[in-house]
Formats: sequence, C-alpha cells, structure tokens
Amino acid sequence: MFNQTVKRFKSLFVRTEWKEIEYFDAEWKDRIRLMANLIEDEQTVLDLGCGQMWLKDYLPPAVTSYHGCDYASRGADTILCDFNQREFPDLTVDLCFVSGCLEYIEDVDWFLNKISQNCNSLILSYCTSNLVPDIASRRSLAWKNHLSHVSLLAKLKSAGFSLYRQGPEIDGNEILKLKKTTREP
Repeated sequence: MFNQTVKRFKSLFVRTEWKEIEYFDAEWKDRIRLMANLIEDEQTVLDLGCGQMWLKDYLPPAVTSYHGCDYASRGADTILCDFNQREFPDLTVDLCFVSGCLEYIEDVDWFLNKISQNCNSLILSYCTSNLVPDIASRRSLAWKNHLSHVSLLAKLKSAGFSLYRQGPEIDGNEILKLKKTTREP
C-alpha cells in the first residue's frame, strides 16, 4: 500500500520520460494493422515515432517508400529526431503515420504544424482524455499532454488538417485519418 502511494505521489510531481520506461508491446501490432488499413493511394510514408517499425509489415503494395523516424536508432535506416527538442526530418511525403507517439510530445502545436508542412495526409492514433481520463495514470506512462477529442481535432484543424475517416477505437486509442484542408485563395 505504501509503495503504491509513493508511486502515485511521484507521478504527480516527477516527470517520467519515455526513454526511462520504453517498452514495446506486441499487442500494439493490432492497432498498427488497423491504422495501416486506412492507407489508400499514398506512395511515400514517414513513420514518426516508428519504434520497432512494425508498420513495414502492414504496408500495402502501393507504398514505394517507407521512412522510419525515432529518437533512438531502430536500424541503419532510422532517421534520428527528438521531437521534444524540436527536431523534425526534412522530408516531404504523401503520408505521415503517428501511432503511440503524440502522447509523448510536449509541444503538440509545433509537432502537428511540422507534420502539415511535410505531407498531405496523416494517420494518427491518440488516447484522448475522454477515453483515458486518469491524469495520474497518463503521467505515470510519461505522457506529456492530455487532450480531449474536441481539443485534438481543434489542434489538427489549426495545423491545416480536416478529419477524413475515423477508424475503430482500440485499447483506448482513437484512430483518425486526416487530409490537408484546401484553402480558397
């Protein structure tokens, strides 16, 4: 009981970093597979926060170029960027893919704007505070932001995206496909 109380107290005041608790759960492959089903005619993909690069196993044949990007090397072809240090790949692609990463981003607006500058489509999973409301639990997972569904969509709209399709919810994650909003001159 005491250990649980200490852990909960620490989660309120000590900022855990993903690097300290990093792990990869094979069950996340189900989410990635569902998200990959939303890829349509996009040929080039940038996997932001690629982790174990599981997306590669589910890419449709139309995808001709895959780029994995993460804060740590996941292989010789990993593009290294720490988004919380405002590092972002200088690469233009058809689609950015963000699975299990946005929760760890400190400056969500900056990150979404960088994505918008580099692609026309975005497939995103995110555990909204509507689906995972316990802030202490979110912090214990090293999550840096706690957006509701409405605030997430507002930030995406501000970055120039509009909701195109919504996939099924899985394990507390909303799955969204977004397209760049075309603006009238």
